[in-house]
Amino acid sequence: MKKALKINLSGQIFHIDEDAYEKLKNYLDTISSHFSDTQESKEILSDIENRIAELFTQKIKDDNQVITIKDVDEIIEIMGRPEEIASEEDEGESKKSERRGYRRLYRDPDNTVIGGVCSGLGAYFNIDTIIFRILFIVLVLVGWGLPVILYIVLWIAVPKARTAAEKLEMKGEKVTVSNIEKTIREEYDNVRENFKKARGSETFKRTESFLTELLRITAIVLLAFVKIILVIVAIGFILAGIGILTGLIAFLFFGSNILPFEVFNSLKFDFISPFFNPVNISLLVTSIMVLVLIPIVTIVYGLFKALFRFRANDKALGLSAFALWILALITAISLIVSEARNYREYESVSHTHTINLQSTGKVSVMMDMNPGEKFPGKESFTIDNKKYLLAKDGQISGTARVGIERSASGNYEIRVNKEARGPSEDFAEETAGSISYSYTTTDNTIVLSPYFPLPGGEKWRLQHVKVTVYVPVGDTIILDKNLMNHLEGVRNTESLSSRRMAGKTWVMKEEGLEEVRGEK
Repeated sequence: MKKALKINLSGQIFHIDEDAYEKLKNYLDTISSHFSDTQESKEILSDIENRIAELFTQKIKDDNQVITIKDVDEIIEIMGRPEEIASEEDEGESKKSERRGYRRLYRDPDNTVIGGVCSGLGAYFNIDTIIFRILFIVLVLVGWGLPVILYIVLWIAVPKARTAAEKLEMKGEKVTVSNIEKTIREEYDNVRENFKKARGSETFKRTESFLTELLRITAIVLLAFVKIILVIVAIGFILAGIGILTGLIAFLFFGSNILPFEVFNSLKFDFISPFFNPVNISLLVTSIMVLVLIPIVTIVYGLFKALFRFRANDKALGLSAFALWILALITAISLIVSEARNYREYESVSHTHTINLQSTGKVSVMMDMNPGEKFPGKESFTIDNKKYLLAKDGQISGTARVGIERSASGNYEIRVNKEARGPSEDFAEETAGSISYSYTTTDNTIVLSPYFPLPGGEKWRLQHVKVTVYVPVGDTIILDKNLMNHLEGVRNTESLSSRRMAGKTWVMKEEGLEEVRGEK
């Protein structure tokens, strides 16, 4: 029993016995060696394998699925033996009449006007293609749309002759190795000849010249467009830089009064003065201006040089500007660090007082005014969750925070906790102790001040006041609506925020305040 092998030939799988495989392999190797030096070898071998695969397909039957050595011999006889290839190339037209074989209808892609139907019919019937084209035109004129429909049907139904073997079948020539080689070489020669003619023609030269000129003009236009855009951008940067320079210089000499708008939450630079020493403020502002101005001037100057293409010996000027910028940077950092030291320490001072009320059991906690009536704030700002007001006369006032807690002694008490920062603990404690805060009690009412002013002549050191009212368990307390923006961290059984507790009546329980329903 002979061993059967599985091979892939032109994308198709065949079973072939061992002897047949060896003979087919030797045959293909010989052909490959013969055409190895030709430019068209790859296409020739591909078409030969396609044709052999077609012949193998015809050999396969239901009772015989394996290609035998007999089948290979028959196919070699059809395709031509390797030793006969060279002799066939020399015989030329002498054996042309003997090469006629099976003829098949294809569309001719090499001689097409629309779909290659007429040229395919001409090759099939061995009649000049022009006759079929004239006949088709006449039929269209006398037969209205029927010839057109027939042409479309043939266009769809008739396959296109793509391979060399199919083109040989279209002409009725035998599909042999030598004929496949001849067909492919003719195609290559035609393509090369047409390309040479095209390159040498006046039309090609005019087209080539036109394309070259078109590319050159396009490049010039694009370059000009880019230059215009860059010039516009440069002018825009220059104008913007000049505007910024003018504004900064004006601000440096005339102060914040020239600004048409307010900054830092609508707050002008007036609020900086309580923070820093006036000399340090001037130095800091000047340093910041230099830090901003030098880069802007450098950019504007560079754009001017690039735009107007002038040269200047400005190396010394550049080094001087860079040295000045470094000096301004060091000065600004030093001043900021120096002033920041004034806030590094934190201290607080607390005072607790027992309140003797004439009527106990129900007490009202109120503010002595609506916010802003006594201290009309020009602007408000918040730092470290603490709210401050800047009055029209420059006076800064802090907003007091109010807490309500359960009294451990059974008496009404008020604790005032004052906080401040400073360069040292002693300074911070002294600053906190100097904070002036007042409250009053009348009958069953506790009246708290909503603000505390900054002592005149002293620096602002983030002073803060927290007032805590201690209420005995079981007593009722009424919280004024004006406490809304002052209550902080008040524990209650209703899980309400401190702001929402204002304007309501509460009773003190062990676990916190409990709202009294129906009372306000």
